[in-house]
Amino acid sequence: MHFGRVAVDVGLDLSLPAPRPRTAGYLKLGHKGRGLIYPGAPVWADREWVGSFYPMGTRPGDYLRQYAKKFSTVEYNGSFYHLPQLTQVRQWTTQVGPEFRFCPKLPRLISHELGHGLDQALLHSYGAMCEAFGEKYGMSFMQLPDYFDVSHAPALGKFLDAWSSRWPLAIEFRHPSWFQDHMLIDPVIDQLYRSRVSAVITDTPGRRDVLHASLMYPQVMIRFVGCFPSRRDEMRLKAWADRLDTWSRAGMDALYFFVHQERHPAIPQNVDYMMRTLLEREAQGLMRPATGSEEAPADDQFLWT
Repeated sequence: MHFGRVAVDVGLDLSLPAPRPRTAGYLKLGHKGRGLIYPGAPVWADREWVGSFYPMGTRPGDYLRQYAKKFSTVEYNGSFYHLPQLTQVRQWTTQVGPEFRFCPKLPRLISHELGHGLDQALLHSYGAMCEAFGEKYGMSFMQLPDYFDVSHAPALGKFLDAWSSRWPLAIEFRHPSWFQDHMLIDPVIDQLYRSRVSAVITDTPGRRDVLHASLMYPQVMIRFVGCFPSRRDEMRLKAWADRLDTWSRAGMDALYFFVHQERHPAIPQNVDYMMRTLLEREAQGLMRPATGSEEAPADDQFLWT
């Protein structure tokens, strides 16, 4: 994800905004969710990870199986470009543990064409893909194009009317007109709440205006964009670990946290750092593969070794 990336982070305020009253009020509604926290990556098929994250000699066909031994969720961005065969989806589900969750992305022919009408046939095919994931389905997300501003709210409303509430969904807003004071504007919060749809929280260095804390559904997705492998990223991840733990204990149901990094080899290390931090905080909702150790690793070990 290139949105909001920067070449230099000097002078940027990368702190999380303080919780807003409306968010605090939502958390006090007495949610009784599972409080599950799923840290993960935006991809599993990365040959640069062989020899560090994946054992030396791992073949592409075994990447997902190896990935699922370390992490319990993954973004699936391939569906943005074309939908996979249902047989392929079912095969993927056999390569991961029972706790694993896939978070697929809606096709761009839906998200980037809302102003021209909704492709009902494609939406139906996407739903069939979600069905094929079965219990391994986590949460879908739809990335609205950068130009999609509040004037397109009626088109968004038509999409929400057509979306099946059977499939948890988060929408990523990018145009500045949707935000005010690190919150989504009230009308869109109200609309998503009525539709039982969440909003992606995007934490990216070059667009701090879109970093919000609006909660309107017991599941949420955070897309974190690192600056570089740096101490500042570690500080940001620690702040998110605190917030995720707080939301988990407040009864949120599922919290998906995906790390994006320009240098892909750094992605597993940052996800691992997040998991370590949550373990140190004794976050009860942290989801790890069933084969994973229940004890925190030594400082000179990766969590997955």
